[in-house]
Amino acid sequence: MVMWNFYRLLGCIVLLVTFSSAYAKVEIVPTLLTTYSWTDNLSLAIDALQEEEMVTEIRPEVTLNLESRRHRGTLNTSFQHFTYQRRDETRELQQYRARTNSMLVTDMLYLNFSADRSQRAASEQGVVAVNNVALISNRTDVSSFNVNPYLLKRWSPYWKSTIDYSYREINDESSATNNSQTQELTGMLSYGRGGEPLSMDLSYRGVRVGVERNLRPTELNEIRLDTHYQMSSILALLLNAGYEEDQYNRATTEKTQGGFGEVGVELLPTRKVSVSGTVGERYFGNTAFLQLLYRYNRETGVEIGYRKDITQTAVESTSSELQLGVGGQFDELNNTFLTTEVNKTRRTNIRFYYQRAKSRGELSGYYVIRDFQLSLNREVVDFIAATWSWSVTARSTVDIDFSIRGREIDNQVGEDRLQYARLKFQTIPRKNVSIGGEYGVTKRSGSAFQNYRQQQLGVFVNLSF
Repeated sequence: MVMWNFYRLLGCIVLLVTFSSAYAKVEIVPTLLTTYSWTDNLSLAIDALQEEEMVTEIRPEVTLNLESRRHRGTLNTSFQHFTYQRRDETRELQQYRARTNSMLVTDMLYLNFSADRSQRAASEQGVVAVNNVALISNRTDVSSFNVNPYLLKRWSPYWKSTIDYSYREINDESSATNNSQTQELTGMLSYGRGGEPLSMDLSYRGVRVGVERNLRPTELNEIRLDTHYQMSSILALLLNAGYEEDQYNRATTEKTQGGFGEVGVELLPTRKVSVSGTVGERYFGNTAFLQLLYRYNRETGVEIGYRKDITQTAVESTSSELQLGVGGQFDELNNTFLTTEVNKTRRTNIRFYYQRAKSRGELSGYYVIRDFQLSLNREVVDFIAATWSWSVTARSTVDIDFSIRGREIDNQVGEDRLQYARLKFQTIPRKNVSIGGEYGVTKRSGSAFQNYRQQQLGVFVNLSF
């Protein structure tokens, strides 16, 4: 397994080297981060078993950037070395991220290639940490590999077509139960251009997700026609229709295929306000979508949304670029959990953002109800997060992050609530040198087995060469 992941990374390196002669710009950026921190709960244990520790982290990192008119590549690799003073032990972790994006045939054939490896929490039911410092067993190496060739052809000012194929693997190196392989083929024929009132997209999407040692594979085939008709400068009509077929094991006999249709509108009553919404019918029931945007200016605005639909986690997560490219569902501490569920989902969300000359901030939240179609459980999640960044001087910044996530599942006793807050100060006394300090608090409560609280306080020096 380790060697196979190495060969994937090696493939990215070979592509980078192969195309390097065509790159007009080559940049190598080495950095060295040193952190000295204190924690009052090294293993994220219950109160009676808390253990204080002083931890030194040394993390060398190298980033290689290559760029030209037709090719772009990035390779980032880091090595973390931790020393625990009171335990008198050490630990090493390695991470990498590689990307290549190339135009093989001018304005027609393209190729994306990626490989990743990072450390994640193995289970969302166990303890989760905000970084790699904590000594916990609920952690594993997760790697991913993706190759994505696609054709894009514009036949006329009105017509264009795309054919896109993607093969992706996600591997949990501690266990094969969560390993997945996803193949996705999409094709689209589009009509329309700016200024024309009518635009249409005729598309096909086929997805196959295989999961090792798991009897719940998912498969999706869909053909659809999406139309957009601009009736006036402030009103557009939407009409979407098609046929879909889902395949996944479940405990009921409800059909998982059939035709679907959606109708909706886009409304722009003013330059600052936009409203869009659709209602429809699919094989599993009614669907709905509503989005309201208010933009005070380019940097400040409010977004409110609601969606009722079905989501296939194995499909949706593996086709997303999430946290170093590793697909999966996230908790609010950037941990990834690979799942293969199919959910009927109702999601309400709100977001406020702003930016000023010396500060910027964001406040967001959502409320989600998921009805699992494989396990037949129900999950209810509420989440709120706030971020604020203040430029104290031209060289110094203060950042504040805060989040609360509550999660309830039918077969789980009580609510699992996770809270996190962080205060970070950073200054740049000279070019290529930054120093600062950071304080963070993590608290988890309500779970019958995972109640804990942790404080972390540290200082750091970051050098780039």
